[in-house]
Amino acid sequence: MSRVSVWLALFGAASAPCAAMAQGAQVTPNLGAVQGEGTLQDNDGNSGTWSIDALLSGGDFTGTGAATIRGVTVRGPLAKGGSFYENGRCHFRIEEGRYRVEIGGPCTTTSIDGHAGGFVAGNTIVGSAKGVLKFGKAGAGPAAPKAVALPTAKLTCAWMERVGGVVAGDLPNYQLRMSNMVTLTLSPNGTYRTNSASGSFVREGDRIRLTSGAFAGAVGRLQPDRSGQPAVYFEREENRRANGVHIVDPGRTACTVAR
Repeated sequence: MSRVSVWLALFGAASAPCAAMAQGAQVTPNLGAVQGEGTLQDNDGNSGTWSIDALLSGGDFTGTGAATIRGVTVRGPLAKGGSFYENGRCHFRIEEGRYRVEIGGPCTTTSIDGHAGGFVAGNTIVGSAKGVLKFGKAGAGPAAPKAVALPTAKLTCAWMERVGGVVAGDLPNYQLRMSNMVTLTLSPNGTYRTNSASGSFVREGDRIRLTSGAFAGAVGRLQPDRSGQPAVYFEREENRRANGVHIVDPGRTACTVAR
């Protein structure tokens, strides 16, 4: 697996910027179905994307959303009390477990341009967000999550180590590190194999939990990599033992098909 491939798997570039936003009308509290998408930028220079599929009724947004920033995708329901329209501003709060991404700012029936915030994989997000909004689309609203395929091919696992950036004026850089797993192969019968270990796992929705072997206790998220191929991601915060020691690697681990 090339360094470029792993870099894209971990910190894939944001999708193309949204199209230029035309002048829209004022939003009202009961406009109904709405879909939106756009881009994020945090104050550390990391780019990302966001999307929502919801209903606006009584000033509250209900539905689902997804946001990707710092190589992590947060996908889940729009939080009650944190997703609303008020005084010409739209607010969307997407939550998944301990992670959250918040988008808010002045909005019209065609656009939003404001701020981004939240907490993702141990990092506090502070930055900006913008995008397009489309009201009145049929079929918008809470959508059933799509099942994520279980990858059964041999995956190559790696993580990015942050070097520097702890002293003012010293910009951080990231260096590719091979995972302690090296490779990961999952079997439909509930067993896994790494370069030098093996054991069992159970599937819990779009996650797997390794239940035996050297990596017992590790939790992997099933989601496609940047090329759309099935992959497994082990988040740092979900892979620590009771004493705080990491189970897989000290950082976010991406197990993807070698290219």
